[in-house]
Amino acid sequence: MALEQALKARFYGMDKTVECMMLASLTAEPMVMIGPPGTAKSRLTRTFCDLLGLIGGEEADEGGQGARRDERYFEYLLTQFTEPSELFGYFDLAKLFDPVHREFVRDSSGMIQKAEVVFLDEVFNASSAILNALLTFMNERKFHDRGTVIDVPMKLLFAASNHPPREEGLGAVYDRFLLRSRVCNVSADAETLGDMMAVAWQATHAMLEETDTDFTDLLGRLDTYRLDVDRLTENGALRVEETDPLFHRLADLVTELRRRDLSEMSNRRLAKFAGVMVANALLRSAREAAEEARIGAADLKVILDYGLDAEDDSTVRKLTDHLMGT
Repeated sequence: MALEQALKARFYGMDKTVECMMLASLTAEPMVMIGPPGTAKSRLTRTFCDLLGLIGGEEADEGGQGARRDERYFEYLLTQFTEPSELFGYFDLAKLFDPVHREFVRDSSGMIQKAEVVFLDEVFNASSAILNALLTFMNERKFHDRGTVIDVPMKLLFAASNHPPREEGLGAVYDRFLLRSRVCNVSADAETLGDMMAVAWQATHAMLEETDTDFTDLLGRLDTYRLDVDRLTENGALRVEETDPLFHRLADLVTELRRRDLSEMSNRRLAKFAGVMVANALLRSAREAAEEARIGAADLKVILDYGLDAEDDSTVRKLTDHLMGT
């Protein structure tokens, strides 16, 4: 909660995106932020990583490829001309031409396959070669390099794009981004503009406020959370109740999403959203200081908030009202 509050205080009008980032962190599901340039998508990610101690404060405020401090964080701006070696490392020419022990290996220091947190800007601009490699990264946490399969330590994957993918061939990659958060420019009314500019000025010209919580071990604590989920599932304390009445609401929601072409909601995405609903119930109970976390209609709403393929604000409002019983 402290991390969520620190980010919300620094980024005006991005509460839903920050909440999506918390869900991505708990579930380790890939997240993509979609919105026009200048809506702080990159800066939000860098500030998150700054709080985790992965990059320095000055680097977090600056753009560019150098905004990383150690191998646990990797960031790159992708274009249609980006080559796989820019992400995965160039081949070591010294070893290739060594007269005694000739080897054809990559210099992978500081590359994506060494990182625990990855941020890819303009991800849908990447070439098919890079996107195919990313599919394996996202699905299996593995890197296939010339017949060798390498386990990668990646725990969190964030991405940004100015728009959803427009080419049909990008559907597979887009589908793997379970969580999608749409970011917009603020409305042009005086009060909103004044609030936004005040927050932005403070964030730009003042140090990141100190918090009472140390987030530098967050990645390890997130691993512990996921292991606890596995343990509770194995001993039967955490399970899906097939007869829960909420499944009727979920069925109605999925039917309408498919009928209105807002999302196909594949079996894979539905199954993965179960973990997101559990995480949302935990976060929601923490915000409300509830004694226990129970999944309700508000947790099914994560599909409407972060799981759609297309935008239709009017329809989403109607579906939300129906889901929440209002």
